[in-house]
Amino acid sequence: MTESSTDLASRTPRSSGVQSVARAAALLGAVVDSPSGGATLTELSKLTGLNVSTVHRLLGTLCAEGLLCRSREGDRFQPGPVLLRLGRRSLASTGLPEVTAVLKELADATGETASIGMRRGDRVLVLVSVQSEQPLRYLGEPGVSVPLTRTAMGVALLAFDTPSPQRTPGQRRGGDEQAGPDPTEDTEDAEKWSWHVRLLAAQFRGYAVLDGADGSGLRGLAAPVDSGSPHIQLAVDIQGPAGRMTDDRLDALGARVVAAADSLRGLPVALALGQL
Repeated sequence: MTESSTDLASRTPRSSGVQSVARAAALLGAVVDSPSGGATLTELSKLTGLNVSTVHRLLGTLCAEGLLCRSREGDRFQPGPVLLRLGRRSLASTGLPEVTAVLKELADATGETASIGMRRGDRVLVLVSVQSEQPLRYLGEPGVSVPLTRTAMGVALLAFDTPSPQRTPGQRRGGDEQAGPDPTEDTEDAEKWSWHVRLLAAQFRGYAVLDGADGSGLRGLAAPVDSGSPHIQLAVDIQGPAGRMTDDRLDALGARVVAAADSLRGLPVALALGQL
């Protein structure tokens, strides 16, 4: 089980220098993990358990070194150019160009925007997107974190990594709780049954289908990527207007998505990210 930013910040190393590094790392982790595109000084203080003055001092240093930066409004701290450069180089060393090539092929074959995402608790973090060339298209948003139940990738992750009847609700495969609780557990019975049917349908098809519930007119198709982890952490999807992704095209589009997921399975980036 991984440690949270609060766990890292609460430890008290003997060396004050090492302590500062640990606290700075906790702040960086809290900013990167923020689902809202950054975090305020007060939010970071609460997330890390550090007092406001300490957080303010460390944020000043991190911004000066380019690891963090302020939002346009100035009230939120976001990943800075140095941190983004480190992230790009890290992904490049694990095969990001190959992943982009697979997504580009999927986008070209289906005419829709293709993405790969990773499960983080009860959310999906979009890692890489390749946009459709259609005038009317879904704009992929790498770095965005979306609840599992609001994205086709989340449905695929839930469908192909669900607890067995012998496991208690919320307990993941192999007793691992890192993946987080089941986000459908607190829903009403009718809604829970609807989700149960949706997950069974995804398992039967081999891919998940989800229409946007916000009136966007979008439809998503997703398939899980087996990275060798005890539980499914990655998924690939396409998203586009439901008017183009009609019911009679689902099987053909789904086959393309499943094929892309199979292609991603053996790539270094899938193996690396699947272990996070």
